Amino acid sequence: MFTNKKERRSFGLKALSLVLGVGAWLAGSVAVNAAETVVYAGWGGGMQENQRKLVFDPFEKATGIKVIDVPGVGIAKIKAMVEAKNVEWDVVQNIAMWVPQGQREGLWEELDYKVIDRTGVPDAMVEKYALGNSTFGQILAYNTKAFPPGKAPKTWADLWNTEKFPGPRGMFDGPRYSLEIALMADGVAPDKLYPLDVDRAFKSLDRMKAKVHVWWKQWPQAPQLLGAGEIVLAHTSNTRVATLKKAENVPVDIIWNQGMMTIDWLSVPKGAKNKANAMKLISYMNKPELQAQLAKAAGMGPANTKALDHLSDAEKKEMPSYYFQQGTMIRFGDAWWSENLSKMEEQWNTWKLK
Repeated sequence: MFTNKKERRSFGLKALSLVLGVGAWLAGSVAVNAAETVVYAGWGGGMQENQRKLVFDPFEKATGIKVIDVPGVGIAKIKAMVEAKNVEWDVVQNIAMWVPQGQREGLWEELDYKVIDRTGVPDAMVEKYALGNSTFGQILAYNTKAFPPGKAPKTWADLWNTEKFPGPRGMFDGPRYSLEIALMADGVAPDKLYPLDVDRAFKSLDRMKAKVHVWWKQWPQAPQLLGAGEIVLAHTSNTRVATLKKAENVPVDIIWNQGMMTIDWLSVPKGAKNKANAMKLISYMNKPELQAQLAKAAGMGPANTKALDHLSDAEKKEMPSYYFQQGTMIRFGDAWWSENLSKMEEQWNTWKLK
C-alpha cells in the first residue's frame, strides 16, 4: 500500500490529526449540549409526572433545552448546595415560607423579568426572587365507601370524632398544617387562626394522638391508603387525590370546607449552573394554557389568572383558588411559619415521643 517509510509516516500523522480533530469536535459538541440543559427540582409523584408530560417535554421541543427533573426538593438541600458552591438544581419548586427564609440566607438568584413573562400573575405572587406558579389545597379527604353520600364528614372536628365517623385515620407527621387542623377541630374559626395558639393546638392533638393509625411522612401515602381502605379519613393535598381519582378512579373524595390554600413558587438557587435556561423555563411555566392543562390533569390551581379562561365552570370548581374566593378556604399562614418552623418542629418531635 505504501511505497516507503515516508508515506507511512505522513499517513500516520494525517490519521492522528484527523482523530484528534474529531475528538476535539466531539468534546466541543458534548460541551455545547451539556450547556443546553436545565435541572428542575420538584415534589415528585403524579404531580411531577404531569409536569413532565405537559410542561417539560413541550419546553424541550420548543427550545431545544433538555429538562432534567428530579424529586425531593427541600430548603435544607438547597442551602447545603449553595454553601458548598456546588448547586445541582437550576429551578426549584418552593413552598411559600421558603422564599423569605431563602432570601434572608442569600439562597436565591434575582429573577430576570426581562426574560420571564409574568403576565397574568397577580402582584401578590410576583417577587424579586420568586414567581408564584400554582395553588394547592390542604384538605380533609375520605373514603367514599366508608362514608357514602349524606354521611360524609364536613369539618376537621369530624376527623376528631371517631364515634360519629368511625375508622382508621391518617395525619401528616409534622407541625405544619397539623397545628391549624387541631385548632379548627377545637373550635377556632379559620379566620382567627394566626398567630397560632400553640398550647391549645397541642392540647387538641393530645386528644387525637391515640386515634391516628398512620402518621404519614410522604405526600403520596395518604391518598393511596385512603383508596385502599386502610384509612378512611386523612389530611392530604387536593392534587394527590385528584391525580389518583383520574388515574385509577378510586373511592376517594375531598372536603373543601376549612381547607387551607397554599402557593408554590419558582426560584433559582444562588450559583445555579444553568441560570439563563432557568429563566426561560420559569417563563414557559407561566403560560396560561399550560397551567390550565395542569389544573385539569392534576388539580394544580393556576397562579396565572388568564389560565381560568381555558377552564370550564365545572373545572374551576376543582381549584383551591375557587374556594378561596368563595370564603370556603383560608390562605395558609406562611409568614408565621417562616418565623416559627424550627421551634415548632422541635416541639413536635418532643410531643411525638411522649
